[in-house]
Amino acid sequence: MVPLRSAIAFVFSAALFGAGCATETPERRMVPEPAYDVQNELGYNDVVRLSQDYATAHGYEVTEVAEAVQVRPNYWRVRFGLAPRGSGKLLDLEFDQAQRRVVGTTEVGSSAGRGTPAP
Repeated sequence: MVPLRSAIAFVFSAALFGAGCATETPERRMVPEPAYDVQNELGYNDVVRLSQDYATAHGYEVTEVAEAVQVRPNYWRVRFGLAPRGSGKLLDLEFDQAQRRVVGTTEVGSSAGRGTPAP
């Protein structure tokens, strides 16, 4: 014969297990993938933000984003206007989106042509 304590434990655990299985789970909704334009826009924003962070960290005072162009898949050219505004000084950055880093810089303007590879 099964001891009373074991029988009670069995009934209690079976009741808890059954109650756990009987509860409703929240319905999962399928979320469609964002449209290509939205994905592209998000990539653009990341590239510009990371490039601007790079320029600022390397002592450049960025006044505006003059241009950001994807020149080939995962490879961007970002051009910033430099302070003082209207000076004609620009900073061109080459950005590898796959590696999420700047791979080259060129300063254009009053000190034209000073190109340096990114560290």
